[in-house]
Amino acid sequence: MEPRGEVFILGLILSIIVLLISVMISVWARRFTRTLGDYYVAGRSIGAFNNGLAMVSLALSLTTFIGLTALIIEGLYVAVAVYASFTAAFIGLMVLAAPFLRRHKSFTTMAFIAERYDSSTLRYISVIVMFVVSVLYLGGNLKGIGIVFFFLLGVPEVVGIVVGGLVVTLYVTLGGMYGVTYNQTFQSVVLIFCLMFPVAIVLRVIGASGWYFPPLGYGALVPEMTQAVPHYFWAMVVHPVTYIAIFIGSFFGIIGLPHFVMRFFTVRDAKEARWSTVLCVFLVGLVNTTVYATGFAAVYYMQTQGVDIPSAAYDYVVFILVEAMAGEGWLALAVAGSVAAGLSTVAGLLMIMGAGLIHDLYGEIKKDVDDDKKLKLSYGAMLVVGVLVIIFSLNPPEFIPEAIMWSFGIAAAGLGVPIVMGIWWKRTNKYGAGVGMVVGFLLSFYCWLLIGYLGMDPVEIPFPFFAKYFYGPLGWIKTFSVIGPLTFIITIVVSWLTPPPPEHVQRQVEEMHGWVDVDPKRYNGKGLPITIIVLSVVIMWFMTTLYDQFPK
Repeated sequence: MEPRGEVFILGLILSIIVLLISVMISVWARRFTRTLGDYYVAGRSIGAFNNGLAMVSLALSLTTFIGLTALIIEGLYVAVAVYASFTAAFIGLMVLAAPFLRRHKSFTTMAFIAERYDSSTLRYISVIVMFVVSVLYLGGNLKGIGIVFFFLLGVPEVVGIVVGGLVVTLYVTLGGMYGVTYNQTFQSVVLIFCLMFPVAIVLRVIGASGWYFPPLGYGALVPEMTQAVPHYFWAMVVHPVTYIAIFIGSFFGIIGLPHFVMRFFTVRDAKEARWSTVLCVFLVGLVNTTVYATGFAAVYYMQTQGVDIPSAAYDYVVFILVEAMAGEGWLALAVAGSVAAGLSTVAGLLMIMGAGLIHDLYGEIKKDVDDDKKLKLSYGAMLVVGVLVIIFSLNPPEFIPEAIMWSFGIAAAGLGVPIVMGIWWKRTNKYGAGVGMVVGFLLSFYCWLLIGYLGMDPVEIPFPFFAKYFYGPLGWIKTFSVIGPLTFIITIVVSWLTPPPPEHVQRQVEEMHGWVDVDPKRYNGKGLPITIIVLSVVIMWFMTTLYDQFPK
């Protein structure tokens, strides 16, 4: 990959403005931080509008600008599955988790799991899972900031990683959750504006009649695209298990991603949690369909105009198209939007990592430490975590979307399953949740270690199951279709075979659902766990029986 050949002054100026405003917002927000609750959950005072926009900025990481467009061009079918599953995941988050987590009044995912299952051991396990998931997610996004600085601004990649990382570390350390929230609100507005408007200009240039509304603006060009690329809209060209696996990883991964869950602990009440998710789903869908329109425009442009964009540059198609068709002014906006997208996601992850260190680890080990001391230690913890993440990101994963998808899969097995079962089935106990978390995490981490880190092709792994069923491009994605269901089965079976949770633990389930009375039979039946086991077995059976009926 080569940079543009010169420093893009206008883009650099707008990027610096975004960075400076982010720091200023946190300096302003610091005056609201007086207690530990203020620092970690913004005093539980955030409204649905602000929280919804903050969630959007977490969801629309730098992968929105870099990576997904390449997936659309090179593997449209997988990209469609990712978009659909990602949007469905937020609906699942709204229905299965959002209001119930808010009623629980925890600070973090790790605290929820520890309190719901009455287990310090599960708190430690969930902190480990959280750190692995967060580091994978962080590495991809900081690398993306470095790429933007290098490719578009002519600045070495390491400069982008260090500058972006230090700015985020500074404003997270200074402003806590208030600073993170208001920054994410600002950054959401920036990234939505800076993506949709330049893409609208691109669509107008290629002749799309509905260019003024990018998500659907390319509709009139569909017949011409079908003629130029006949298979473009034919989605079923990979094994259907790939779609199932992406759905499972995305659906339960979103519920398990700790920096998403933390946002529900910041709102005023369960109603605000639900409506913030509604706003998030709408805006994420709007932006994702705009990115899809960008991929459409790139393929259409290359096929009808005879323009050759090297495959190595597919990650940067948004910027290439905007510069070629809209001009440097619009390109500068797109650059600023991409920087905002990277900063917002990194901020949320740093926040949860710092909270995990002080609130969930140190606070559990030193239970007699008061909140004032924890608050002081939190500032130092955020700073240390930020510096360590910058160091890690100097040698990040090569393919950003791959790192993000691995983090989704690990979060689904290690955190998503115990959260969902803890909300909806009283009988889930610490033994079932613990064994499920450990097995699910170790299996998914093992697969990432061999495939994602060591770069092995699944068929090369010395275990026949891998060679037989995880074949083909992105074959590793199919691991989610096995590990997720298996984690559910283990959690349920072990919970059934071990003593039920104490009455005060089971009562939390009813309190999360808003009941004021106690009914031992409520959320304690056999229908839900049996249904989950049956569905899990069917998915794994499907994974291992129809492998030879579809393209490999």
